[in-house]
Amino acid sequence: MAMRNTALNFSIAAIAALVLAQNGTADAQESSHHVAWAPSYGGSCQACDLRGRNMSGWDISRANYPDADLSESLLRGTRAVGVVFTNAVALNTDFRQATLDDAKFIDAHLETSRFDKASLRNADLSRAVMTDTKLRGAILTGATARRTDFSGALGQRADFSGANLGNARFVNAKLNNAVFYNAVLTGATFAGADLSGANLSSMRLSEVNFDGATGLETANFENSCAAAGTILPAGIELSPCPPLEGTFTLNFD
Repeated sequence: MAMRNTALNFSIAAIAALVLAQNGTADAQESSHHVAWAPSYGGSCQACDLRGRNMSGWDISRANYPDADLSESLLRGTRAVGVVFTNAVALNTDFRQATLDDAKFIDAHLETSRFDKASLRNADLSRAVMTDTKLRGAILTGATARRTDFSGALGQRADFSGANLGNARFVNAKLNNAVFYNAVLTGATFAGADLSGANLSSMRLSEVNFDGATGLETANFENSCAAAGTILPAGIELSPCPPLEGTFTLNFD
C-alpha cells in the first residue's frame, strides 16, 4: 500500500509540474517581446506599393524595386546591399542603421526620411531629393551624389569621405563634425550650412559656394585649396589651387 501511495503521489506531482510548466510557457509567450525575424525578400517588383510596411531587420539585398513607394515604412536595421530603388518614393521612411551599401537611389524622393547611422558605402544617390533628411552618423564613403539635394539635412558626424558630390546642394544643412575628406565637391553649395568642426581636408575646391556658411573657422581645411569660382566667407582664406596638368573634362551632370 505504501508503494502505491508513493507512486500515486509521484504521478500527481509530475502532472502538477507539467501543468505549471505549460502555464509558465504560455505566460512567457504572452509577455515576451517581439523577436527579430530576418526573412529574405528579394526578387523584382516595379512600382510596388510598400507604404507603411514593417521591413525592419529583413534582408532584401539585390532586390529590384524601381518606382516603389516606401513612404512611412520601417526599414530600420534592414540589410539592402545592392538594392535598386531608382525613382522610388520614400517620404518619412525609417532607414536607421540599415545596410544600404551599393544601393541605387537615383532620382529617388527621400524627403524627411531617417538614415541615422545607416551605411551607404558606394551607394548611388545621383539627383535624389534628400531635403530635411536625418543623416547623423551615416556612412557615405565613396558614394555618388551628383546633383543630390541635401538642403536642410541633419548630417552631424556623417562621413562623405571620397564621395562624388559634384553640384550637390547642402543649403542650410547641419553638418557639424561631418567628414568630407578627399571628396569631390565641384559646383557644390553649402550656403547657410553649419560646418562647425567639419573635415574638409585634401580637396580641390572648385566653384564651391560657402556663402553664409557658419563654423568654418573650426573646420579642417588641411591640404585643401581654392580654385576658380569658390566663394568663402570673410576671414577664411585658402591657398589657390595649382593648375591641373594635361587636359581633361570632368562631367558632373
